[in-house]
Amino acid sequence: YSHRHLSLSREQHLHRHRIGNRQYRSSFISMIRRRESTGIMYLPSVGNGLDRRRRSGSHVPSNISNHQSSVFIFRLVMITIIFLCLLWFYSIIQLAKTIGGNRGGSVVVTRPQFDNLRISRTWWIRERIKKIQTRLQHATPLLDPSQMDSPLLIITCERAEYLERTLWKVFECHPAQHLQMTPGKFRDERAIGSPIIVSQDGGNQEVEAVIEAYRTLFEKELGVPLYRMGHIPPKSLLEKPEDIDQWEWEDHAWERPYKLLAVHYGWAIEQIFSGEVYTNDNQMDHNRKIPQPPMAKRVIILEEDIEIARDFFSYMNATADLLDTDSTLFAVSAFNDNGKEQLVADPTRLLRSDFFPGLGWMMSRHVWDGPLHHPHAGLKREWAPGGFWDDWIREPNIRRGRQVIRPEISRTFHFGNVKGASSGEQTLKLSKIRLDSVDVDWDKLNLSYLEPSKFAENYWNRVSRARLVRSIEEAKSFVAHSDVKVTYSDWNQFKYTAQSLGIAEDEKAGVPRTAYEGIVEVRYGGGDFFIFLIPPYVDEGFKPADFGQKAWMKIDKETLLKNFGVSEKNDDGFLFGSDITGSEN
Repeated sequence: YSHRHLSLSREQHLHRHRIGNRQYRSSFISMIRRRESTGIMYLPSVGNGLDRRRRSGSHVPSNISNHQSSVFIFRLVMITIIFLCLLWFYSIIQLAKTIGGNRGGSVVVTRPQFDNLRISRTWWIRERIKKIQTRLQHATPLLDPSQMDSPLLIITCERAEYLERTLWKVFECHPAQHLQMTPGKFRDERAIGSPIIVSQDGGNQEVEAVIEAYRTLFEKELGVPLYRMGHIPPKSLLEKPEDIDQWEWEDHAWERPYKLLAVHYGWAIEQIFSGEVYTNDNQMDHNRKIPQPPMAKRVIILEEDIEIARDFFSYMNATADLLDTDSTLFAVSAFNDNGKEQLVADPTRLLRSDFFPGLGWMMSRHVWDGPLHHPHAGLKREWAPGGFWDDWIREPNIRRGRQVIRPEISRTFHFGNVKGASSGEQTLKLSKIRLDSVDVDWDKLNLSYLEPSKFAENYWNRVSRARLVRSIEEAKSFVAHSDVKVTYSDWNQFKYTAQSLGIAEDEKAGVPRTAYEGIVEVRYGGGDFFIFLIPPYVDEGFKPADFGQKAWMKIDKETLLKNFGVSEKNDDGFLFGSDITGSEN
């Protein structure tokens, strides 16, 4: 205190103290009001009764500003912590869903990606496969061995990008997808197309990488075992023998791919029906122990460049028992050689045919080994000795009058156009074939009309009632209102008519493509009625006793054409179709 303060009396001190408090309170209230209106901090000075102004941006911060800054930082930290906790909790939920798998719905899996399958295998391919294996942590229960008596065989060589496309479509459409959604049926229903067996000709590393990636995908996501078989091509077809000169070796170079394919086919099918594919399998290649499947009752065969429809396996499953019990059937095919967009309409219609199409087909064990009443007729006895396995199958002494079931709308699509045995020879024709887009539940349909006698009776009745016309132009004009038929008496006429309708014009072993008893049907314009291309015997008006019933009859090509009343000579005087051209289908 100053000397002036010390000289004051006690009453004077009390009086000044009371006045000072009132002045301070008045000054503080005034400061708050001014701050609210101007944003300027006013600090009262009681000592001299004057106000000292200090702006909020002064180098001397107020206690109030420090407090507000601390609260703001605290709240920001807490909000950040809460957000991170919520994000972590959400990630745990999503991970649990991924690991557990929502088995009440469809399986959703990311397709394995391969940046470039045309280059040599490097470390990143191995890393990609490891990532796939890591992502699929939860393993779906394996199919019961009793469900796996109908394996799917995929023939491949060196086109890794084609194989990957085919395997992904198989994964999307495989019946195990639906079996997982119906747990009550999981152990009872046949899972046709199981297990999956990929037979690789040669040792292309890109192909091996694709197979291993999809082995993980099928076994962990669907519970379907995938086996890889490695076939070593015979040296006699890869290296020139010493007893053959160079000119002859090069002259027959075009045949070797077909012969290599035929050898591979026969070897792979025998590995399956003999069970060696399972006994020779290395369990270390799988992600877990795989129980050995039973001996195969039948096999479905695809090649690496064939895409399947959504109901492909349903179609095969619905016809499997018929194939097993009907000795007049040779195979079930998913392909229609004349199945162009404008020539087909009914997705549920199946037919019997004397022509073997290939390109996605199913064969039973008794066709390979030989049935009990015809054990010498097994295909394995002398499998395609000259190559061209599909043309060999079509020969009368091999097919023995047995027929094939085929759909009106194809359930397979051939997309390969490079590096195939035919070097893309058939690509343009095959690319026009329509792939079915309707997911038909074949198991719910009554297929009893495919029994040989019933089908023959119904088919003959429809063809015999069709209107007979004399030219293809007349047939096109009447087909919009009724079935019509036009006769061909030789292969020249058939070829001309087929070209006019836009259908396959060739024949194999005396049988036009898709033909049934020499009759080829065309749903011209995609309407309700057909143009039937008929051989002369149909004009006679009565059904032959062996119509649709030629199974196991010894009928060669010449006898067959004679019965049909068809000449086999073309314009040049040569036998039409008697020489094998080596087409892949």
